[in-house]
Amino acid sequence: MRFEGRCAVVTGGGGGFGKAFGAALAAEGCNVVLADVYEAGLEANAELINQAEPGRALGVRCDVTSGEAVAAMTAQAVESFGSLDILINNAGGSMGVPKDAIDQVKEEDWDKVVNLNLKGTFLCTRSAAGYMKKAGYGKIVNLSSITARLGGQLTPVQYVSAKGAVIAFTRHVAQELGPFGINVNAVAPGVVLTGERLEKMWYGRKSEDERQAYVSQLPLRRLGSPQEIAEAVLFLCSDQASFITGVTLDINGGMFSA
Repeated sequence: MRFEGRCAVVTGGGGGFGKAFGAALAAEGCNVVLADVYEAGLEANAELINQAEPGRALGVRCDVTSGEAVAAMTAQAVESFGSLDILINNAGGSMGVPKDAIDQVKEEDWDKVVNLNLKGTFLCTRSAAGYMKKAGYGKIVNLSSITARLGGQLTPVQYVSAKGAVIAFTRHVAQELGPFGINVNAVAPGVVLTGERLEKMWYGRKSEDERQAYVSQLPLRRLGSPQEIAEAVLFLCSDQASFITGVTLDINGGMFSA
């Protein structure tokens, strides 16, 4: 039980990755606060975790692009479980904006995606860091993407840009928070079908031949699973990774290697 007595906040807690991360943490003794604006998914994921690990999960509605909402959510986590030890900045996505050519991108679409993926990561980190600095302990894992390394075959420029900025943000904050005993890392998954939205992109934007061609480029010849990404995230949250900070771990079946 690597996380017995710890408390983790998982943003984007109503989605596929949120469910995988929350369930994996709870299975190892962690109390988990799932945060999301997607209330139906949030409640379903919290209930699923509590069925397996009673009392471990709490769902909190939170818009991560609002500093006020984030501060209230992190305060509720501490009030409910006594600490805030782990933060998984998982909230993100392309928000359904079109994959337009750069000269056709709408300003409001840019702001919408960058605010969710980058500003949300900043606001949640800012709020959690205060608690972690006082405790002299913390683990933060940010979600980037293979698109930050290679550009977006499926995703628009707003998403690619924000996920690239998450990597730079991770490096900077790791240097700042390291002296306080806080590890800050990121993971950059490849294509992982975490739910309906990703499945629509994968099957809707690519033909069968294109999907096969993409998979054939992967040395492992397959897509990853949410559980495989969760295992990497938990490693970075654990004491096994106590001397690792400022790193982005690429988890993509070999499509990109640093």
